[in-house]
Amino acid sequence: MGTHKIAAMATPLVVLALPFPTISNETIVGASDECEFTGGLALTEEWRYAPTETSPSDHLIAVPSSVARHPEGGVYVVDVLGRAVLQLSLDGDFVRRIGRSGEGPGEFRSPMIVRATDQGIAVYDPWAGISFFDTAGSFQRIVRMQPFPSLSARDFSILENGNLVLAGAVPSSDHAMHVYSPDGEYLGGMGQLRTDLEEPVLRARYNNGFIAETGAGRLAYARRVPFEFMLFQDSELSARVMHPDILHDYVRDVATPLEGGGWKFEWRHPSLGGFTRLRDGCFLAAVSRLPESVEGRLPEREDFYTEFVFLSDQGSVLHRQTLSFYFLLMDVWRDPDDRMHLLGIGRDKATGLSVPIQYLAVGTPYEGPAPYRP
Repeated sequence: MGTHKIAAMATPLVVLALPFPTISNETIVGASDECEFTGGLALTEEWRYAPTETSPSDHLIAVPSSVARHPEGGVYVVDVLGRAVLQLSLDGDFVRRIGRSGEGPGEFRSPMIVRATDQGIAVYDPWAGISFFDTAGSFQRIVRMQPFPSLSARDFSILENGNLVLAGAVPSSDHAMHVYSPDGEYLGGMGQLRTDLEEPVLRARYNNGFIAETGAGRLAYARRVPFEFMLFQDSELSARVMHPDILHDYVRDVATPLEGGGWKFEWRHPSLGGFTRLRDGCFLAAVSRLPESVEGRLPEREDFYTEFVFLSDQGSVLHRQTLSFYFLLMDVWRDPDDRMHLLGIGRDKATGLSVPIQYLAVGTPYEGPAPYRP
């Protein structure tokens, strides 16, 4: 994804007609030999960070919104309501609190997303920009993008070439992803916003998704509503697959216009909460769902559960695995023994509180129908 190519990109988007697999007992006819975990994952909890009410105030997390792991620094958790980042050890123990509320260097107004870098971490604040810290939490610099993306931007990533890419709306642009230079200069966009959402609040809220870089100039993007997979090669669209059976176009189901202006949003709806690349080139998406009724009562937030959706390197669904609990996947890493670990945010069913949590993930063999060969 060269800088010059993004800035000069004018090639119209091409939609490829890709075969859609069929569902059979939640396993998709179309499993690929190239993907490592077509049969799903067995998860074993390794640790969770859930401080008690009597813990020191700097140990507490009000609302965790993002988690990232740095092999030399530990685990970093964004506390969006507490306007800070908590640094944990690799085993999930408290180390320090990074940043505070404010508008100065190293301070936050509304931190949302954290990503690991070669030198430490980068924290995206939709009101300020991207702040960079070393692994010990010392502030390094801040990048302010121009034009600035929507306040509802869902994800950002630092590419191999150092460029920054954000998912979400940007003023005067009809693209879904936006690429900036390392110092915040706008270079160009990729993917198209939904053109049917005329209201600005709907465009900002539902025209975003998650980003996963695969290397060698390849970038994958998963749109939230409806669920749509896009693959870009050197900034040009090479594959596009929509899966409305995973997440349908529920915008009109949950967004109700109010008299006199404004919108009311219903939170009890499915949501794409995570999207990451697996080592073998395939992808794993985490979708949070909520039963329509739970034991004859109205559902609560702690009733949410998660569905894992395994996608091929071209976006076809290979397998769908329903978990009995809520877990938003945010980071995948391998230990020296080549075991895979999943890091993200779970929800305690007893309290309804969201907590950082890590699982050991063991692949289960594929036992479904014979692979589909187009």
